Amino acid sequence: MKRYRLRGFGRRGLVRSRLGNLFAFAAMSLLAFTPAASASTTIRISNDGGGSIAARVSEIESIRSRGQKVEIRVGYCNSACTLYLGLPNTCVSPGARFGFHGPQIATKGLTMLPSQFEKWSQVMANHYPRPLRNWFMNSARHSTDLITIKGDQLIALGVSQCV
Repeated sequence: MKRYRLRGFGRRGLVRSRLGNLFAFAAMSLLAFTPAASASTTIRISNDGGGSIAARVSEIESIRSRGQKVEIRVGYCNSACTLYLGLPNTCVSPGARFGFHGPQIATKGLTMLPSQFEKWSQVMANHYPRPLRNWFMNSARHSTDLITIKGDQLIALGVSQCV
């Protein structure tokens, strides 16, 4: 039986081909995830009802590492969405609305254990500028109802205003 070998894909050629692909993939991956490539992207938030605190914290850390800007100019930003307010490149418009409440279990009717309530309250508070953090810990975290405030009140508490 005669064996045919494709040119360039002998044992050495196959290794070179795989190494070449690996290096090309690594180079493309580095370009895709460099801060310079992503930093120019502005994330615009509008009509965001919130969601999982843990998932939002993970997203925020990713945004922070890329140095992206977050703008909340119109609509509402409730619950876990408000965690964006602690990012250094976040700005709000005076007319945007923000809803705050304490941490809750996603399943209605279940009460969070006190230790979990304290833990998640602190996680949330750590994502706010200091004056907003103090207000949240003293007032909003104890509410199960949404406490709505406008962007101009947040600006008065030290959040940057969009220009």
